[in-house]
Amino acid sequence: MEGETSRSGQQPQKRPKQRRASTGISYENSVMNLSMEGRETLRVKTRKSKRSLNSIPGNSCAVFDNAWPDYNWLQTGWIVEERVKPHNRLYRYYYNPLGQMYNTRYAVERIYADIKKDRGINVIHDEELSTLAT
Repeated sequence: MEGETSRSGQQPQKRPKQRRASTGISYENSVMNLSMEGRETLRVKTRKSKRSLNSIPGNSCAVFDNAWPDYNWLQTGWIVEERVKPHNRLYRYYYNPLGQMYNTRYAVERIYADIKKDRGINVIHDEELSTLAT
């Protein structure tokens, strides 16, 4: 398979490897390293779900926020859960401060873009302000 060419004579593109999980940190230690906002999001998420993040047998789990170097792109209050299944497959779940889950970084970045777009500021000039007051 490797090194074979397709019918068109081109090498097949390899799927990019997924970044590895942040190893060497337990669930308890990862929770201790969360910021105040991250801990609040974790509390909201735990209240909404029927089981805590680290209660699934056979899985290892850790939680991170923007204080962790790999996730410094996250906005304040957002957290990411890294779950490693028994067959060593890594799953990432992103939670906003309301506890809503997103499956991909792309979805989170789209939400950020929508928020930034909706935060447009309308500038009212003094003349317009005086006409609005009368």
